[in-house]
Amino acid sequence: MAKETVEAVRQAELKALEMEKEALQKKDAIILEAEKKAKDLIASITKQAASKAQKDLEKANSRAEEIISEAKTRSDKEILIIRELAKGKEAAAVELVLSEVIK
Repeated sequence: MAKETVEAVRQAELKALEMEKEALQKKDAIILEAEKKAKDLIASITKQAASKAQKDLEKANSRAEEIISEAKTRSDKEILIIRELAKGKEAAAVELVLSEVIK
């Protein structure tokens, strides 16, 4: 009976060691899976952030082009107005010079 008890204890110890080994393997598998999911999540978030940044950059460039175009249009209009004013002043200056010369 003592022999059977010793054998039973030995079998229980072997089974406990096997269970511990399996638990360690499962732990390693769970950790590897968690690391893989974390890397995948990081890659996904990074890709989304890069995509959003690219879209934001394109929007900013588009808006900058609009602002430049609007500024060019305004400056072209101002140039025309200034030229018309200059023509009017030129005519007035010519008249003034002629009136002074003719006197």
